[in-house]
Amino acid sequence: MTALAALALTGCDAAQQIAGEAVEGEIRNAVTMQCQEVAQGAGFVAGRVAEVCRCSADTFMADENLTLDDVSRERIEGIVNGCAESTAGQTWNTVPAEENGG
Repeated sequence: MTALAALALTGCDAAQQIAGEAVEGEIRNAVTMQCQEVAQGAGFVAGRVAEVCRCSADTFMADENLTLDDVSRERIEGIVNGCAESTAGQTWNTVPAEENGG
């Protein structure tokens, strides 16, 4: 193999790595956005949303078979519920009903 061919292969590997990282970032962002909607809609206190969504994105990304097409509200709800339990702490909004418009 010539030096030029080796350099070209190295460039391809780097380009594939960069593209892969970009796709992973796009998937992570989609999961995080969907998680924030689910968590806020379920009444999670603001301080817990980031923690639960970080766990949810990590959990989703750990399954190498999942793609951007697999980011759905139903799938993310299940992951959010699991992360809320596994990260413990205060999960639900505990503002008294009369202060929360109830």
